[in-house]
Amino acid sequence: MGKGSGIRRLRRRIRHLPTWSKAAALALVGVVAFFGVAIGAGAAAERPEEPAVSLGAADAAPDIPVAVADEAVMPPDTATASAPAASDVEPTVLDAASGTADVNLFDASGAQRPVDPSEVPDVATALEAFRSAGCDAGFVVYDFASQRGLGCNADAAFSSASTIKAPFVTYVAQALVDEGRAALDDVVFEDTVMEGTGIMASDGQSTYDLATVLTDTIVYSDNTGYALLRNRYGEGFEAWTAAAGVDAAAWGGEWYPSYTPRDLAKLWLGVGGYLGGGGGLASFCEGLFAQTGTSFIREVLGSDHQVLSKAGYEIDTPLYDMGALNDAGIVESVAGDYLVAVMSDADYDDAYFTDNEPLILNLIAALDEAHDRLLAA
Repeated sequence: MGKGSGIRRLRRRIRHLPTWSKAAALALVGVVAFFGVAIGAGAAAERPEEPAVSLGAADAAPDIPVAVADEAVMPPDTATASAPAASDVEPTVLDAASGTADVNLFDASGAQRPVDPSEVPDVATALEAFRSAGCDAGFVVYDFASQRGLGCNADAAFSSASTIKAPFVTYVAQALVDEGRAALDDVVFEDTVMEGTGIMASDGQSTYDLATVLTDTIVYSDNTGYALLRNRYGEGFEAWTAAAGVDAAAWGGEWYPSYTPRDLAKLWLGVGGYLGGGGGLASFCEGLFAQTGTSFIREVLGSDHQVLSKAGYEIDTPLYDMGALNDAGIVESVAGDYLVAVMSDADYDDAYFTDNEPLILNLIAALDEAHDRLLAA
């Protein structure tokens, strides 16, 4: 993809619009939302009210054991096998995660079964909160030790937003720097400036070393840094994603594509596999993912767990359907290290609109509880 076409795509995003344009777009969203609510209320008055189905913990049935007779999802034989790391997990294992709105439990053998809402009441409540807000959400969770996972809406497509920066920076480190095709002290000229998140657009510098660009792209989610990397080092990225089981060619050259929670989880298998290997720039990259400026996963779990993650978010507009509230990464837990990828189409912006933040925080907390109870070895 040429530099010009990439920049044109990026400029379509509201994060890259001037401040007054963002404000105008958000005001228009509010007007549309007001009339949408009014119309919806009128329509509701014309039809009989349907009985509500509560998914809260107070109404939940007793916990159902994970392994139940013929439909059991059995743990691996831990007496004869050591706990695998991300590098030991084939991407196809995640294909068993539920692609629909129903939550399922699956394992490395491909066995899977539906999970009743009463088994994961907090997860059910968190998903219902997204729906009540007019939003969709999906997730994939996978425990490396037990080789079990949970999935929901894993095939729903959402805007990647800045979650794409994690696999791209990992690709540059692993496939280029480690292989001697680039070096951390390479000089990168700032010939592209992108508004939105980050510090490079306003720091007054015109040149950087590659180490700084990689750091700013992850720690500050720098849009300018990411653009500089894509312009110079994007040629081999599709091969890296293919090795992770994701077809980046289907993205049509988009720098911020739409993809699924299953895709994002597979990309993080690739990231985690590289970090776990410990070679080359693995420790350098691990340090970046451990200190991302925004991490909804770390906000919920960081006091008790080491979290390596990269979030991504966007504001929807009447012109472009790109609302996103996402986070993905690896949680290093005493109960068992696990991968989590959460995606949604809820609006979020750290400066302009944070109302939906509790939606993703509550879902992450619920998934951690479900992990400890249903997935941990």
